[in-house]
Parts: sequence; structure tokens; C-alpha cells
Amino acid sequence: GDQFSCARQRVFADRFTRAVADLGARTSPPSAMADERAQKALQKRLALCLKRPENLVCADCPMRLPRWASVNLGIFICTNCSGAHRGLGVHISFVRSTALDRWTDDQVVKLERMGNRRANAYWEANLPKGAKPMSSDSPVVERFIRKKYEAREFVDRNVNGPTPGDGNGDGAVAQNAVPPAPPAQFTVPAAAPAPAPAP
Repeated sequence: GDQFSCARQRVFADRFTRAVADLGARTSPPSAMADERAQKALQKRLALCLKRPENLVCADCPMRLPRWASVNLGIFICTNCSGAHRGLGVHISFVRSTALDRWTDDQVVKLERMGNRRANAYWEANLPKGAKPMSSDSPVVERFIRKKYEAREFVDRNVNGPTPGDGNGDGAVAQNAVPPAPPAQFTVPAAAPAPAPAP
């Protein structure tokens, strides 16, 4: 009995090992390699975006060399600010690491077309002097980020959202230029109307 069951287990183990090997052989390594090459190309494009002068400093604090991004806002942020952005929820700020996460072409295009200067031309259009944090102190930065993106306290009320560029790091919107309506991917959801004052 025992010899028969051991032999049967070996046959089963051999069949299982061959099936796993066959399955592995069916997964095409060239496709995995192509995906890896595509990711490297996207990472290179992100690295070029990060080298643009407008993206050398975090969009929300004075920290240099940000390595995180908010895809739907089209901005680059530091590690500290990325935590505050995550707290806003993905419906406001979808945060990704420029080095560690996987990216799609559409996500990279959004960052190429926006960047910190263009985004802040909208999000900080009515920023009072001294309102932007002068350090990356967590509680101060978190309050500022909530005011900026969640409450939309400083936005340009004359446009529907930030105006994307052509993807070549062309900087902020020219003064007195009437920007075209932004594509839907950059349109900012309208804030809830303020309640009417009590009589």
C-alpha cells in the first residue's frame, strides 16, 4: 500500500511540475520584455518632466526634487505632500511614485501637458501673500493642501480648470491670454454652492 501511494504521489508531482513548466513556457517572455521596455520609456519621459525648471520644486511646498505625482492634477509633489494628497482621496488627487509605480501612456501625457507652473496658475491664482507654506512641516502643508484642492480657496474663478500645454514644458499661461476650455481629464468638479445666509 505505502509503496503504491508513494509512486502515485511521485507521478502526480511529476505531472504537476510539467504542467507548471508548460504554463510558464506559454507565457511569452517577449511580451513581458516589451512591457518592461515600455515602462522604462515611460519612466524616462517622467524623468524629463521632473528636470523641467517648473517641476524642480514641489507644487505645494518649497521641497526640492519631488519624486511623486498627482496624475489627475498633473503636478509633481514631494514625499511629505504626497501623504496629504492621499488623504484627499483619489477623486481629487491620484498619487503615484515617479520611480516605483507602473505608469500608462495617458498618465504620463497628463503630467507632460500640465506641470507645476501651469497647474498652480489655476490653483493658486488668488493665493494671498504668505499663504503658501515656507517649510514642509506636515500639519501646515496638510492644511494648505486641503484649502487649495479640497476647498478650492485660491482657484481662478474665471476658468473651469488648469490649462494644459502641448507637452513640451511650455510654462504658465501667457498674461491676459484667454485660455481654451481644458480637456475633460483636467476639468475640476464644481464646488458645492454655499448655503444661503439665514434671514
